[in-house]
Amino acid sequence: MTNTDLVGVGAYAYPSAPVSLTVTLAVDGEWVQTDVQLGGNHWNRFGVALEAVTADEVIVELAWHGDVDVSLWGLAAGPLELPDALVDDVPVSELNKTHLAPETFYLVQDVALGLDLDEEESTIFTEVPGETVTLKKCSYCQRMLPVDSDRLGTLAFHKHNAKPTKHQNECRACKKWRINDSFNPLRTTDQLHESSLITRERRLFLRDPERLQQYKKREGAGLKSQIWERFGRQCFYCGKRLELTEVQLDHTRPLAYLWPIDEFATCLCAVHNNQKTDKFPVDFYNDHQLRELSQITGLPYTELTAKAVNQDELERIRLDIVTFAREWEPRTFAATARKVRELMPHVDLFEELKAADEYVHAELVDALAKRPLGVQGL
Repeated sequence: MTNTDLVGVGAYAYPSAPVSLTVTLAVDGEWVQTDVQLGGNHWNRFGVALEAVTADEVIVELAWHGDVDVSLWGLAAGPLELPDALVDDVPVSELNKTHLAPETFYLVQDVALGLDLDEEESTIFTEVPGETVTLKKCSYCQRMLPVDSDRLGTLAFHKHNAKPTKHQNECRACKKWRINDSFNPLRTTDQLHESSLITRERRLFLRDPERLQQYKKREGAGLKSQIWERFGRQCFYCGKRLELTEVQLDHTRPLAYLWPIDEFATCLCAVHNNQKTDKFPVDFYNDHQLRELSQITGLPYTELTAKAVNQDELERIRLDIVTFAREWEPRTFAATARKVRELMPHVDLFEELKAADEYVHAELVDALAKRPLGVQGL
């Protein structure tokens, strides 16, 4: 639960040429759309919010035309948790003003992509490393937000020539509302979003978005609809009839142990997909269900009853461990190392990283030590 009935989306975008970006935010039947003119070859900012009593499903669509590549940073959306000073007195129209959005939404914008991609509804896209973004910490809310040293005051902070960074100490939102430092979004940032961040990075590492798009191109229909039909349009666990929009694709063999999405996926309802999470099939289904699942998916019963790390993907990590340690969020590396060691006690990714590059290892350990209290067990 958050302290408002508002839902917002915001991000920073760097297009390869000037382009008009249409941003659509849909929340449980309510929606808002805005067109943003983005300048080419530099970072831009955008955001929009709306009032929504419930936020069971938040859908964001970004659309543009032409042969333009767009790098994104901090793409995030969801119910807004605002400082107490803003909750009752500031209308959504004020929050939506272009000189305040997206900073005034106080979204969690600590990674490039903070949303799950809907590969079946998207046009064909390719994810590659984007343009470099420079971040600065707000002295009030403690968020790391973008600045542009070539275009002072155009991103998350106002210009201040007397400062070493040439920018104000506080972000646009905190400067506007004079929020005191007792408001710290990090109290909820990691607690609410750490597991989803790790999941997203694992999916990208395992190329899940690409796999789903390639499957649709090859088969002429999305994997979700194929699995839905294969399982009789119902949740495999409880038998509940499902509409296609209600289908949750489960990896069957857990993503946490480096198993990608594939044609062996299982059709589950939201409740039982959330219950299964990173469990192996043998820890979630009874023996009768396991044998039935083997018949439906084509996975041998012996594989469904085994607990194993995907050796091919683990080898990818071990062969280029320094790169993964640098590119992943430290929490993703730590969570992956923990899962691997759980089933393979003789494999310690931290020790392998230290042997490969002591400096990168020290940086990673230091970053993990700085995590906010309350999330150490994740």
